[in-house]
Amino acid sequence: MKLTLFFSLLLLTFTAQANGQRWQDEAATGALLLVDDQGQIQPATLLDTDAHITVSGPVAEVTLTQRFHNPSQQFREGRYLFPLPENAAVDGMVLTIGDRRIVGKIDRKAEAEKTYRQARASGKKASLVSQQRPNLFTTAVANIAPGETVQVELHYQQTLNVDGHRLQLRLPLTLTPRFTPTTEPPHPLDSLLRNTVAAPGGTAEAGTASIHIDLDAGARLATLGSPSHAIRYQRLGRRYTITPKAGAIAMDRDLLLNWELEDTGEPLVTTFHEEIDGEHYALLMVVPPETGQVTALPRETLFIIDSSGSMGGAPMRQAKASLQLALQRLKPGDRFNITDFDSQHTLLFAEPATVNEASRQQAQDFVDSLQASGGTHMLPALSATLSQPVSDGYLRQVIFITDGAVGNESGIFRALHQQLGEARLFTVGIGSAPNSHFMTRSAQFGRGSFTYINDQNQVQQGMDTLFRRLESPLMRNLQVQLPDGIVAERWPQKLPDLYAGEPLLVAMKLSAPPEQITVSGHSTQHWQQPVTLPTNNNPGTASLWARRKIADLMDRITLGAAETDIAPLITEVALRHQLVSHYTSFIAVEETVSRPAHEPLLHDTVRNQAPHGTQHTATWPGTATPAPLLWRLAGVLLMVCLLLCLRQRRLNHGAA
Repeated sequence: MKLTLFFSLLLLTFTAQANGQRWQDEAATGALLLVDDQGQIQPATLLDTDAHITVSGPVAEVTLTQRFHNPSQQFREGRYLFPLPENAAVDGMVLTIGDRRIVGKIDRKAEAEKTYRQARASGKKASLVSQQRPNLFTTAVANIAPGETVQVELHYQQTLNVDGHRLQLRLPLTLTPRFTPTTEPPHPLDSLLRNTVAAPGGTAEAGTASIHIDLDAGARLATLGSPSHAIRYQRLGRRYTITPKAGAIAMDRDLLLNWELEDTGEPLVTTFHEEIDGEHYALLMVVPPETGQVTALPRETLFIIDSSGSMGGAPMRQAKASLQLALQRLKPGDRFNITDFDSQHTLLFAEPATVNEASRQQAQDFVDSLQASGGTHMLPALSATLSQPVSDGYLRQVIFITDGAVGNESGIFRALHQQLGEARLFTVGIGSAPNSHFMTRSAQFGRGSFTYINDQNQVQQGMDTLFRRLESPLMRNLQVQLPDGIVAERWPQKLPDLYAGEPLLVAMKLSAPPEQITVSGHSTQHWQQPVTLPTNNNPGTASLWARRKIADLMDRITLGAAETDIAPLITEVALRHQLVSHYTSFIAVEETVSRPAHEPLLHDTVRNQAPHGTQHTATWPGTATPAPLLWRLAGVLLMVCLLLCLRQRRLNHGAA
């Protein structure tokens, strides 16, 4: 009897845990119900995407259109988790049903979610657009009628990646699920990330994307191309119209467009200006001139390579090739070490070793043996790397090669801030859909730079670019000087040192438009550049300023400032400039009731495609025991309990 009671209690415990886990997943994802009450399989909500991108110099204006189609015979709610550039300022949203257009309004996130839930329950069509991470957003659309298509149009601004006279536009089209160690508190996004990406080789409801790009680079182009997709373009003067050659493309990798400006020998300077209600906003981008080589301190290079499960397939091959190429660039007499990590981490040497033929060969053999598996336990590997003894007289540089598929970004940022010391961190993003927010912000916290390698053919160019920066003198003591009497709120407030080819990007809110701005700095010699703001209005400049301010305020929370102090500041800026943020969302509601009260509402999570090149045997990282496993364990325990009961009954019968 006691044994039976024990197993019954154990079974109830597992059942409660399974129900709790299932409830958490449903609350986070919308439950993905593909089977109706009669057990008939229903088609899931489908989605297609259009992107129209207008590029002006180093700024892109993007209209992203998501069409949710309900092919079933029931009313449905569709939810879609999607990536955007980590610096996107999402400042517009329109919900379209047939010929009816409903302009979304920005509201505090809690209020927007409440409005959406009420509209959903009452049968009204509604859409909610929310930020989950700086580069991850969700669109939810309620009460899509049978056979109906509902369209959600998003508008955002972004600044582009700039390296000297080379610029890159990146449009994220899918994502890699993130791993949060069990030692960290689970994030509400974890279960949504697990459920929203199809397994490698599996099917996805996020279909194809149609891309149209209008490019005005501001100068004549020396080159134009895409390392991710075959493209076609038409040229009219210095303007280009660009589309993928295949037409609509699979949403299984980021779209990249690269171009290089003709080098006229002049520093690259771009400015934008916008006036709103008497307030003046400016965006200033200056690429300082590259100076010649100088005699540098010997270097100590610490490599960190991610060999966790999400790196399986093409990403692991790219990472290993990148590291092998980096090892060849090391100079005799320098020092180095390698940390490999997945669920555990391993240091090649107990402490940094001197570069010679023997140590280099040992390192190359070590890299050759690496295989992708396990979880992404990044923080212990990072701490072990940074805690190695410092070699006096050496310039320490850390090169971090990963896809950034982690959910505990904030803890890693804090560790970098606390442990990096005088070292500088350079991130190398690997794969078709890396976590660019993590890669970019890590490099900024580490006072380094971010290099993106999306396929095997880019390894040589990417590592050459990185080492050109590592070996170049810094541009230091950067200053932006305004005329007397003009006050500016500037972001970033502290200007960073710059490596060769890196742009100085400053967003300002000005008390009045200055006639001239002076930018200066010092490398091997003093450098100064006068800059004039345009007199015409460039819409979106204020949104980019607000986005930069919000990003810097969020960094304060990461580094220990009280969220209760910072959240109201972020909310005020986001509401003033109509931006989606951690604390604000877009909401649009149609006043007409679409779904009768007696009709059920099915809930779908629209799954993204797995990133291109991910091996088909890969499984996405999880952060907790999934409910199906708990149910199977409960079933096993129930079977054991029944067998023991039968055995006890036989024994009792025999005794009788």
